Amino acid sequence: MKKIICVLLGVLILAVYWKVQYHEFVNYDDGRYITENKHIRDFSKENFIWAFTSSYAANWHPITWLSHMLDIRLYGLNPKGHHLTSLALHIANSLLLFLVFARMTGSIWRSCFVASLFAFHPINIESVAWAAERKNVLSTFFWLLTMWAYVHYIQKRNLARYSTVVLFFALGLMSKAMLVTLPFVLLLLDYWPLKRFEIAHLKRIFSGDTQNQIENKKKLLNLIFEKIPLLFLVVGSCIVTLSAQKLAGAIVSIETVQTTTRISNALVSYLVYLEKMMWPKDFSVFYPYPFGESYMWKGLVSGFVLTGITIIILRLIKKAPYLSVGWLWYLGTLIPTIGLVQVGQQAMADRYAYVPLIGIFIIIAWGLPDLLQNYPFRKKLLSVLSGIFFSVLITLTSVQLQYWENSVKLFEHAIEVTDKKYPSFVGIYNNLGVVLNQKMKFEEAMVHLKNAVKLQPTYPEAHNNLGNALSGLNRFQEANISYKEAIRLKPDYPEAHNNLANSLSKKREDLEGAIFHYKKAIQLKPEFYEAHFNLGVTLNKWNDSDQAIGHLQEAIRLEPNLPESHLALGNILSQKKKFKPAIDHLETIIKMDPNNAIAHNSLGSALGEQGNFKQAIAHFNTAIKINPHYVEAHQNLGTALSILGQSDKSVDHFKIAKELAVNEKLKQ
Repeated sequence: MKKIICVLLGVLILAVYWKVQYHEFVNYDDGRYITENKHIRDFSKENFIWAFTSSYAANWHPITWLSHMLDIRLYGLNPKGHHLTSLALHIANSLLLFLVFARMTGSIWRSCFVASLFAFHPINIESVAWAAERKNVLSTFFWLLTMWAYVHYIQKRNLARYSTVVLFFALGLMSKAMLVTLPFVLLLLDYWPLKRFEIAHLKRIFSGDTQNQIENKKKLLNLIFEKIPLLFLVVGSCIVTLSAQKLAGAIVSIETVQTTTRISNALVSYLVYLEKMMWPKDFSVFYPYPFGESYMWKGLVSGFVLTGITIIILRLIKKAPYLSVGWLWYLGTLIPTIGLVQVGQQAMADRYAYVPLIGIFIIIAWGLPDLLQNYPFRKKLLSVLSGIFFSVLITLTSVQLQYWENSVKLFEHAIEVTDKKYPSFVGIYNNLGVVLNQKMKFEEAMVHLKNAVKLQPTYPEAHNNLGNALSGLNRFQEANISYKEAIRLKPDYPEAHNNLANSLSKKREDLEGAIFHYKKAIQLKPEFYEAHFNLGVTLNKWNDSDQAIGHLQEAIRLEPNLPESHLALGNILSQKKKFKPAIDHLETIIKMDPNNAIAHNSLGSALGEQGNFKQAIAHFNTAIKINPHYVEAHQNLGTALSILGQSDKSVDHFKIAKELAVNEKLKQ
């Protein structure tokens, strides 16, 4: 039966999430984690060492980096493979959850119910559909493997089996530090369903010296000592994680967010997660933190509600032990991400509930049948209710999944369903503006970026990206104002210096200013290959070809696969009569992109300067074949044919070039 359930559950999860393979990377950490992260491009010795010895993106999780390296090795930067890997891990997590609980409790259908809630609840979409959240599904995979190994260990306790527990736990911590609460969960499981200790008798353990009490003391101490190696790993993980986050500036200071606000937000978040679990709608990739706003009364009300629930549940600890285990699982596993230590700008996040809500699913799976135990048609009613419930849940999951297709849909949905009044929401407007800029929808981008600037005028990234939108609309003077404001707010902002220089370089009289800002960008970020390229091109316009060559060579060293750098360098070398290295660079472009008409034309010109007109003509013809309206290629072909004495053909191409040039002027 277990095998059949596993197959059916796995197939159904695959069917529900199948469309995730067609989703794009999103402009929210996917770049920083995957597409722009040079450290994961291959499985080199250097990258392997980097994964284990460096903190990056405010985290230390080497196993997660290795998983991304493997995806790059298998799929390159095609998002399809990355999404399918995360989906495979979610399927594995769902099946493991079912198998572990079925083994611990002996209840197949209730365990299946827990696993199904975990598999199909829309709140978990964020963890599955977001490539950058690989760390969440991967760490949960090791979380569940640790639980499986632990159950295996207590059936026959020996060093080998315990070592497996420690190994899986360590791998999980190296995937994401959220596993620090797992030893606490294992203690809960010791009570129920493993029944290794009677927690209800704690009061009597430390009074008297009866044999039974002594045995209970020994059991309790043994269970605690059993977790000590795991606790050592927890302490180490906490130290490393907090150090990485502090180094990256991700931890918000007490001065920015007072302790009372943190506690209030934490208490409110506990109830909001429950609300979203029970009423699964209005999910957002970002929930803004109410910086500067005090809502202590909300925290007090939430605290009273949580305390009341806890008291009621603990009073039922003997009668319904799963209630206490499930509730304490939920409360305890959320502590690392509940905001007592505020990391980032979010008040809460759907991904944080991926593991904690398993505790609530346990309560539902065991509590609902117990609640209906005296109902005469209990099994039929539960079957009907389950069918209706999961049909609705799967439908909601399918709808929510669509918002993760691309960045535009994701951010527009966040704007639609989220309270946008808080300055911490500025990142969503900004990121949406960036995506729209990339799609050359500059008018739309400008609207959202102006909203970002209005919401938080001191946010330099929004000013910089607003400048990019204005530049795209050829409103360079306005763009310069935005770039300068970004630099004023953040003087060490290399991208803003580079963008301001790009805007200034549009006018020859501003080339000197452009060169200054390109150099400033490089000074701030020496590995900034775009700035090296731009500076090289601008220096060539400034008639300083020697320095231009140096910066273009540096751009190629930093990013060898940038065709524009090879083209610019090849053309400058041709102008300086250095034809051999020029041809090498131009041929490199054609190897990367055989349909690059400009490269073919430039290569033809270089070959023609060497007197190799036959090869030159071949490349001019290729350029024209790729782009029949390429005026310069027609002119160059006409010249080459004329030199070879093919005057009739040359005249034809000169005529075509003249007609195309006239048409271009008329269009302008």
